Parts: sequence; structure tokens; C-alpha cells
Amino acid sequence: MVAHPRPRFLLFLALLFAAHVSADTIKGSFRFGPVKFEAVDAFAYHVDVEGEKEPMTIVAVTSYKIDRAAVLAAIDPIQSFYAQTGGGTGNFVLVRIVAPDKCGIFAGLTTGDRPQDIDLSSSKFPAKNTSSPTRIAGDCFTKAPAKFFDDEYEFHFTYDVPITAIPKPTVLAAGGGDPGTQYAALVKAIQASDWDGAHLHVADGELPATKKKASESNYFENLQLNYPKNVTVTGGLIKGDRAQLDVRGTSHDGRKLTGVVMLKKNGNDWRVLDQQFYGTE
Repeated sequence: MVAHPRPRFLLFLALLFAAHVSADTIKGSFRFGPVKFEAVDAFAYHVDVEGEKEPMTIVAVTSYKIDRAAVLAAIDPIQSFYAQTGGGTGNFVLVRIVAPDKCGIFAGLTTGDRPQDIDLSSSKFPAKNTSSPTRIAGDCFTKAPAKFFDDEYEFHFTYDVPITAIPKPTVLAAGGGDPGTQYAALVKAIQASDWDGAHLHVADGELPATKKKASESNYFENLQLNYPKNVTVTGGLIKGDRAQLDVRGTSHDGRKLTGVVMLKKNGNDWRVLDQQFYGTE
């Protein structure tokens, strides 16, 4: 009788499939003061560095499962990593692959006593990295606990993940195209307490669903405190249904400011997602 080769062949396929499924690896932990998290997911990508011919590889290590579609849609991936932290329930670390034997990190921490950003990207931590144009594998770690001001920190991450190509945004000229035009009109509508001109463009929850409800309270007074009194869009970026505007103008009390406004398109309307302003005086 001749032995049938099928079971051995199936076993080979099963082992090959298991090796393929388990190829991606992410493990390790990060501790900064009282905040500690275990690595749950990782996402690697390239970023351009001013003055450098070759892009730098970033490995984002998170305490939560990453929504990859949201990262690809974002103007800047870091915006998506912040948005996915769950408003104080998640943390992430960006591992910067400086060299095969060196790495730096940036941590976005939302748990603990207060949200905080820890920038140790210029530090040269020990690493063991091997990479190709499509994959990065290695370790980034501290040899012993270290101090950042009064807080002690330590970490060790191990990763073997694909490098994902992220579509780049298109530059917006002065005026900001359609999203810039709509944002400038929104600022004027807020100053005029114009519900019709504002309610489709302000961030969700900033105005009630009806004009009558808006007129019954001081919604517009509060909006006028949080939006510029007047604004000029100096440029920005756009990608799909997302836009980022660079603006300058004056605040409600006449101070000069600059800022960045994030918007998302809904039908024909651009709606504010977030905005950050900084005084220039």
C-alpha cells in the first residue's frame, strides 16, 4: 500500500498559513510617571524630513486598536492617533527610526491626571532595526529608567510590521479654496448671530438644531468668544473630505492671532472639526 501524501501537504499549508498570519508583531510597554500602557497595535509609515533626501520611518504604537482607514484619511496621521485615544482612555507613542541602532520617541498621553505630550524625539535611544521599503522590524528601548524633569520613564517596544503608504494632501493657496471661503463666511455669520449661515458649518453641538432654540439663549455669544472676530485664510491643505486651514485675524477682544482650523466635508458643506489659535502679541 502506498502512503497518501495529502495529510502531510495539508499540514504544510496550515503551518505556512499560521506563519503568514502571525508575521506582524507588536509587543512591549511604556511607562511615564503614573501612566503605563501595554502595546496593542502598531502602524508604520514614512514622513519627509526637511533637509533629508530619504524619508524617516515612524512606528506608531498604541494602547488601542487602530482605525487604519481614519489614519489614511487624515491630513496628518498624528491627528488621527489623537482622535482615536477616546477622549482620555488611550495613549500612543511615535517611534522615530533615526538609524538602525538609534531611535527617538514622541508620546501622546491622554490618561492619568492630565493630557500631556512628551517629546523625546531628539534623544538617541538604543535600537535594533532592519527595514525595507515596505517593512520595518526591530526594537526601541531604554536600557534603564530615566528622568524627564520630575517624571521617571522607561519603555521597550518590539515590532515587525508593514510600512503603509499614506496619500499626501494637496496644498491650498491663499484663500483656502472652497473650505476657506466657507470658513470665512462662517466667521461673519457668527458675528452677525446668523443661524442660517452658521449651523451647517460649526462643530457638532455648538448650535442647536433650530433657529428658535438658538435665539432663546446665548449660543452666539459663546461662539463669538471661541471664533475669530475676523479672519484671513492664508493657505492650507486638503485631502479627500478633510481640510486644514492656516488663518490669521483678531480675537473677540481685538488681539491679533494665528491658527489652524480643521474641517470635514459633509455633502457640499465644510464643518469645523477643531481649531487652535495662538496670540501674536
